[in-house]
Amino acid sequence: MMRNLAPQLYAFIVAALLLAAGFGFAAGHVRHALFVYLASWLFVLGVMLGSMMLLMTHALTGGEWGERLGGEWFAASRLFPYVAIAAMPLLIGMHVLFPWLQAGVPVDDPHLDQQRWYLNAPGLVIRAVVVFGVWAWIGYGVIRRGQPIRASTAAAGMIAMLFTVTMAAVDWVMSLVPHWHSTDIGLLLFTSQLLIALALAVLVRLMRDAEASAASPRLLHDFGNLMLVMVLGWGYVSFIDYLTSWVADLPAETAWYLPRLLTGWWWLGVTVACVGLGIPFFALLLGKVKASWRALCVLACISLFAQWLYLIWLVLPSGELHGVTLRWTDPLICIGLLGCCAAGYRTCLQRGGVR
Repeated sequence: MMRNLAPQLYAFIVAALLLAAGFGFAAGHVRHALFVYLASWLFVLGVMLGSMMLLMTHALTGGEWGERLGGEWFAASRLFPYVAIAAMPLLIGMHVLFPWLQAGVPVDDPHLDQQRWYLNAPGLVIRAVVVFGVWAWIGYGVIRRGQPIRASTAAAGMIAMLFTVTMAAVDWVMSLVPHWHSTDIGLLLFTSQLLIALALAVLVRLMRDAEASAASPRLLHDFGNLMLVMVLGWGYVSFIDYLTSWVADLPAETAWYLPRLLTGWWWLGVTVACVGLGIPFFALLLGKVKASWRALCVLACISLFAQWLYLIWLVLPSGELHGVTLRWTDPLICIGLLGCCAAGYRTCLQRGGVR
């Protein structure tokens, strides 16, 4: 067992060194580095929470699709310790990350004065502890070995997940622009997490399955239909949020979209729409694509890449209001954090006996 885990350990050490180097060389732009780190952390959080939600959904609905992908989702659910520890740099650097905690913010800002009861450092820490506590409870109910997920646990967990994901989205995404308010922010993050978890599970399952080329056409078709539903759900919620903001044309709405549409960030939004929605949507309408495990693997990779870009689009423009500013340390931070969690995911797959 130790010999099998050695490659993951080496990969984890290398990724951790890259992450440390990324922050070490970011001494002059720590806030930017934290924004990049936050976007990558949200991606890993989506892998874990989306997997838990899909496991609970399958516990209530059943189906062969969940039985085939359950091992990958169980392994992703066990990433909780990695995700929780990875949140520590964000909490430590919250006075640098969040504008409402920075020393230069006017004390008499009328917009912030109405939100001080919620936007404060102790409240952020308490809410972080609460949501991670709820996720730990859900994770315990989901990943217990040798026991099926009870319907009551799944139903209660799904309700709790919706509330806690919304709270996390408000704290870690919406509060980066205190003047912006959106009732869709929880669904924006939630649909992205479901798509991330499904795409990763499909990719890993088909890549690991030695008999993937001879897999049941019906099951491959189910995987393709599920991916299409997730893509459409995420695209619909994202479009409705933009449409309502455009129709309302209120300062609280435009504060979010102006830097994303009227600066150099617009190209990233167009790329996310084309790669994350356009390509998977039209490809998954074709029966030949849904019958090919290779095509599904390619589309899963495209979806994962698009959701990573989407999370960057959600986070980085809030700190770079006047246009795109990228640093050479950004890849080190992204690869470092994602690499650490990928090594942990691989270890969880092996310990879970996923073949």
